[in-house]
Amino acid sequence: MANSRLRSHLKRKAAQNIFLVIIGFIIIIVAAVIFGTKLLVSFSLFLEKFQNNGSPTSSAEQTNDTYIAPPTLNPVVDATNSAQIAVNGFGIKNQTVELYLNNQRVDKTTVSDDNKFQFPTVSLQQGQNTILTRAVTDAGKESTDSNTDTITYLNKPPSLTLTQPQDGQGFNKGSTPTISIEGKTDPGAKVTINDAWAIVDDQGNYNYLYTLKDGDNDIKVVATDAAGNQTTKEIHIHT
Repeated sequence: MANSRLRSHLKRKAAQNIFLVIIGFIIIIVAAVIFGTKLLVSFSLFLEKFQNNGSPTSSAEQTNDTYIAPPTLNPVVDATNSAQIAVNGFGIKNQTVELYLNNQRVDKTTVSDDNKFQFPTVSLQQGQNTILTRAVTDAGKESTDSNTDTITYLNKPPSLTLTQPQDGQGFNKGSTPTISIEGKTDPGAKVTINDAWAIVDDQGNYNYLYTLKDGDNDIKVVATDAAGNQTTKEIHIHT
């Protein structure tokens, strides 16, 4: 009887041990799958980093080798009546800078020791001009574009017409103490009448209310464009 109980106890103990061993194997397998994969990935990354640090072209060197800092242009005036302007800016010392005018490469220079560069005579085209620069290496690699400057070259004076009043026209000051001076100029131009600003719309039409004086009235109309070019008309009226 005692032997039967002992055998039953040993069987239960053996079954428990087998169950615990199976559970232990499962835990080990799961841990190996989860943590073993992470360890393998970490080890691979470590080897890659070690190889890069030990090679002549590290990742930092590759970044410096592929990235070229673009130059910076100083701003220019919006418009000019001069056919040539100076363009300057900043860059990395000894960097080669190429100049582009209206998407065409027109000149190149080298950045000086004080990190400045200059193109002293840039010839403009009639109308709007876009200017930008790029840095270039000896191997021919280019930077991205610098900031862009836009300048309008206008070498002709603006148009100007004076539709009313007519030169030499007479007025009765008692009935019309003020008259309207009207005409047209180029869109964007400004107009003064006897040095006072007239109202100019988007199409260039202007008008100004002028107060008549007794006797002769000299009226001077001046149109000025963005580049400083001027056109003048003068008339004389009387009351």
